[in-house]
Amino acid sequence: MPTELKLWRIDQEKLKHIPQQKLDMESRLEKWIRDDVGLISDDLLIIGQQVPTAYGGSIDLLAIDPMGNLIILELKRDKTPRDIVAQILDYASWVEKLSHESIEEIANSFLKERSLDHAFPEKFGTELPDVLNERHRMYVVASSLDSATERIVKYLSETHNMDINVATFGYFKTSDGELIGRSLLLDEEQVRVRAESISKRKPPRTWEELRSLAEQKGVLSLYDRGLAQLRPLVDGINRTRSNVALIGYMGENKARNTLMGIYPGESSDGSGLAIMFHLDRLCQYFKVPEDRIRAILSSPARNVSTYDPSLTFYFDEQSLNDLVVMLTEAKQRQ
Repeated sequence: MPTELKLWRIDQEKLKHIPQQKLDMESRLEKWIRDDVGLISDDLLIIGQQVPTAYGGSIDLLAIDPMGNLIILELKRDKTPRDIVAQILDYASWVEKLSHESIEEIANSFLKERSLDHAFPEKFGTELPDVLNERHRMYVVASSLDSATERIVKYLSETHNMDINVATFGYFKTSDGELIGRSLLLDEEQVRVRAESISKRKPPRTWEELRSLAEQKGVLSLYDRGLAQLRPLVDGINRTRSNVALIGYMGENKARNTLMGIYPGESSDGSGLAIMFHLDRLCQYFKVPEDRIRAILSSPARNVSTYDPSLTFYFDEQSLNDLVVMLTEAKQRQ
């Protein structure tokens, strides 16, 4: 049975029922939650709004919790029960594959003045975890709940152990002003326990596993050399399931940004070492014109599973040396 919110006002020891009214425009809910995510949970930080996915459509709100897990918040608006559930599951299939660098890019774009590295400890009082997105959660946000959506969400959570819930908001208006109340369809603790009973996302590969992958692809010497010579030129490195990300701290707030990613699994003996570039950041960090960098790049790699295949290039001994020399000279000029 759909959740119903009821509200009473205490007036001289008597209860006066305040009737629930229709919430005009659920877009108001999106703004309210963006401004105060405590409407859903105090243990969340909004890191994206209207986030475009690779499959079409945009996630209304994307958040992160203290464990580094991602949370999808999707407003029901005027969608049918089947449409909203299918949509949030489609978004979840995209979110599940987001890498550490992709999450930081989304968050830094939304947070603007602050980077995720700064906003996360400000919110949660702890440093950003090395491993992000081991799990994800889904919330359908609605001003009212129909029986079909309730039935589908309960089925997904209770039968298939999905971390999904519905947050329903009731709107009330009195002579003193407007009120809003929230209820959750399912008990959060029970949802969490069921979801954690299934296997987690695979963790990032260890350094040994990444190096072994480079050896399997026939690019071990290039991988070792690239990592050894490029690492001293940046501020840090981070390993993921698929790549080694080279990190630079940029701007007044020293936002952490991925400059390059070395992908051993997308490399091959015949093609070379696959490296993906964030060209705009690389140019800003090293103060090198883009045309100088592009002059040493080959044609973009094809059919590779990197964050951006159009900015992924193969490197042999000579081109890798050219890249290292150019960036080293640029670093020395700073």
